[in-house]
Amino acid sequence: MGYASDLGTSHVHDLCPETGYPRDRWGRLLSPLSLHDGTPVFNWRKPGTELYNLTSPYGHLHFAHGTGDDFVCWDYAVIQAVTGEYIILDATVNSETGGFIDGMGYLILPVRSSEERREAVWAAEGMVGGAIEWTCCNEVRATIRGWNQRPEYFRNCVARALFPWKFKKQWTERMMRMNTKLIQRAIKEILDG
Repeated sequence: MGYASDLGTSHVHDLCPETGYPRDRWGRLLSPLSLHDGTPVFNWRKPGTELYNLTSPYGHLHFAHGTGDDFVCWDYAVIQAVTGEYIILDATVNSETGGFIDGMGYLILPVRSSEERREAVWAAEGMVGGAIEWTCCNEVRATIRGWNQRPEYFRNCVARALFPWKFKKQWTERMMRMNTKLIQRAIKEILDG
């Protein structure tokens, strides 16, 4: 999902009792695996150990909506934890005109059943809606051309990660980016259950 230099780092505060992953003091899950060789970092359970965050929306800028100056960006990660599979949904708002970068949402959701997976896609849909609302309320002239994607691209990729069997192999990445009618039908089928 990006380069090591793109990922934020933080110090271990404690371990999440549900996932077994280390957390920072804000509750964000951290990766105990080294980005260099994929092995667990020595003493990763010890408080104060510096570890990489599992998501980094502002570092990757893979999913974004807005202009070059004011935008919302997202990232997600699906993790295999002690008690099953989880997804992390992470959103960041960057406002150059307002002079700030801030978190806009960080969710850790279990995705162990079809219903939980559907709820996670709904949560991603909510994050996209929040971004669209933020750009409208702040009069940001968002264009599809600037990022070469519709804001729904993030939700589409989350849905594909959680329901891969609903997406056909011949469907291109451009179809996902532009939220074509075929993709919209697949998403509607997922959300309607």
